[in-house]
Amino acid sequence: MPPPDEDDLQLTDFMDLPTLQEIQDSFAAVANVTARITDAEGNLLTQPTPTTDFLRRQRAIAATAEAEGDGHSAEGPQRSGRVYVAPIIVNNQRLGTIRMSGGASPIDEAKLVALAEKLNLEVKQVKAIASQLQRSRSDRPAAIQFLFLLANAIARLCFQEYQLRRRIDELTAVYNVTTMLADARDLNRVLPRMVELVCDVMKVKASSIRLIDPEQDELVIRAVHNLSHEYLAKGRIRLSTAEIDREALSAKGYCYVQSMATDPRVQYPQEAEREGIASMLSVGMRYKGKPIGVLRVYTSQEKHFSQLEIDLLRAVAAQGAAAIENARLAQETQEAEALEKQVAMAVDVQQRMVPHNPPQAKGLDLACMYEPCYELGGDLYDFLPLMGDNLGLVVADVSGKGVPASLIMASVRASLRAHVDNIYYLYEVMRRVNAMLCRDTKSGEFVTLFYGVLDTNNLRLTYCNAGHPHPLLLRDGTITELGTSNLVLGIDPTEPYEQILLELKRGDILLLYTDGLTDAMNFQRRTYGKQRLHAALAEGGATAEIVAQRILWDMRRYVGLAQRSDDVTMIVAKVL
Repeated sequence: MPPPDEDDLQLTDFMDLPTLQEIQDSFAAVANVTARITDAEGNLLTQPTPTTDFLRRQRAIAATAEAEGDGHSAEGPQRSGRVYVAPIIVNNQRLGTIRMSGGASPIDEAKLVALAEKLNLEVKQVKAIASQLQRSRSDRPAAIQFLFLLANAIARLCFQEYQLRRRIDELTAVYNVTTMLADARDLNRVLPRMVELVCDVMKVKASSIRLIDPEQDELVIRAVHNLSHEYLAKGRIRLSTAEIDREALSAKGYCYVQSMATDPRVQYPQEAEREGIASMLSVGMRYKGKPIGVLRVYTSQEKHFSQLEIDLLRAVAAQGAAAIENARLAQETQEAEALEKQVAMAVDVQQRMVPHNPPQAKGLDLACMYEPCYELGGDLYDFLPLMGDNLGLVVADVSGKGVPASLIMASVRASLRAHVDNIYYLYEVMRRVNAMLCRDTKSGEFVTLFYGVLDTNNLRLTYCNAGHPHPLLLRDGTITELGTSNLVLGIDPTEPYEQILLELKRGDILLLYTDGLTDAMNFQRRTYGKQRLHAALAEGGATAEIVAQRILWDMRRYVGLAQRSDDVTMIVAKVL
């Protein structure tokens, strides 16, 4: 049952008629008096118990009282002839009256004890008052004290019931908010219902939720109930200057404004007065210590909020804050899942662009290794079949990691493949790829790239290196770096590129790699380095695959379980 309207309380809102009747009859039987309980307007709520003995006794007492006169009092336990009247007051509002007259017979002690226990009264106190009343029929102070004690006991029971129902209703409101927000995904629908529920429970004029926009330094309306568009459009509320809301978001947790029209902390007092707002209570909305907004309630008349009301609003605000953050996390999760699907598709596309096995080429034994640091890598290697038993070898490294690097890598691969079919000179191919990158990439994005063409008939290597780590040539146990001085791609669109011709011999081993190999670090933050790479390559191998596996194993042994931060790519070509 919801709590009764505080402006229209009735005695029967807290006690039913049988209970009131029982209290009246017990009191009458104990004190041997005539008793009646009326409502605030004087309407009779109880009747004498319809038993022969009880009615006979009550009629006798009533006849005595009638002979001595009757009266009425509206404000307190007073005498009016032989009638005594005591009001029943709950929450500063008169709900009814107890009227008593007569009293002469001995006290029924058993009934007295039962009545005291029913009304949660001190038995000794009741006995003392009743005894005093019994000793003298004309003892008016004792009669008044007895009646006053009974009226207060009823009022106390009613007030306890009133408070209990309020607490139950408040807990029900928090439960309803919790249930409503537990699986809240559509906050645009749930939060307006939440502020409406707050208004109903706290019996206030209006309510609103404002969330913090840290980028704009603003408290932005997210949900509102019973505030006009004109008031909402009054102007921005900046968190840095909103003293009320900053206090609500402090450790105190709330801020009370008694008069919106006169409080100097209020930013728009005239607008509040036009809206009919008198008082306001603002509580902070925090999630795991992080402030996210404020929950406000507004009243049409000045009101002092009790600590219980403040605690209720703070509990609702805490639930709302959790729901808002959970909804944000759910949205971020959905977005992350969607992005993950897109990344998975991109990984699949990239894996199809990278050769899994080297091609068969006359006079060559080829091997390749590729270990991306992330799902999407920025390294590129490729084999390009060309006319005249020529084979193009490509190894490249894009600056950056992840999705951006993989997109640039795909663009470089597409551009390179588009040019090599029609252009013979390697330096011209590099020039055009460089021009494309300078045009389509941002400052700071660049590519190192080695492009070489193996003439398997004449055992010649023609290559052009754009800032890439120098390939290594192992010949007769000696390692030579194939160095050049060309600039990386994507920096200067006017950069000229040079190509170099190298004669090969049978048994030569050529290693192309990216810097992820030499830059791999162990737990001591020491890199694998060129010296170890040279030593591993110098051991040679019967096949290109053995050479590549030995180098990769040596790097892994050195690094151990340390997390790598770059892709590792290798192409090994052995001249047969």
